[in-house]
Amino acid sequence: AALSLLATSGARGLTHRAVDALAGLPAGSTSSCCRSRLDLLTLALHRHASRNLQDLQADASRLAAQEPSLERFIDSLAERIEDWISPAKRDRVVAQIEIFLIASREPSLESVVRQVHQGFVDATTAALARLGIGSPEEVAVGLIATVDGILFGQVVNSHMRPDRQACRAILMRAVRVD
Repeated sequence: AALSLLATSGARGLTHRAVDALAGLPAGSTSSCCRSRLDLLTLALHRHASRNLQDLQADASRLAAQEPSLERFIDSLAERIEDWISPAKRDRVVAQIEIFLIASREPSLESVVRQVHQGFVDATTAALARLGIGSPEEVAVGLIATVDGILFGQVVNSHMRPDRQACRAILMRAVRVD
């Protein structure tokens, strides 16, 4: 419910009462487990990351059943981006951007964002290392930034949406280290 509110109403719309109402919970339920707004935002961030990691773990499981290939990895990532910017999951991206904006002004939430981000860097680094990519952590950071940029562009301007082939080309350039 908190992620949905962030996506539809922004930071101003995220209140304990609004979460209770949207989730159909008795008044005060959210306050009992999230004492502060920061607690609520932290929980929302962790839930968001958990959903994205579940998607990526499903992708990794599918890839693990095949011969390791950079092309398959990039295809899978392009499909994942397409899924995340679909109408069914677009709100998830909007909520992420909203949380990141809040974190830019809230040091304790910023540290949580850094911690969550490092989990994605570690997972991506491991995947790239399995593929034999040199400097996998450096490439992982750039690849994640590229994906975030593509997702952000879709929220801001849906006409910027690269088709899957263009997305593949962008991602392939992001993993090439000179």
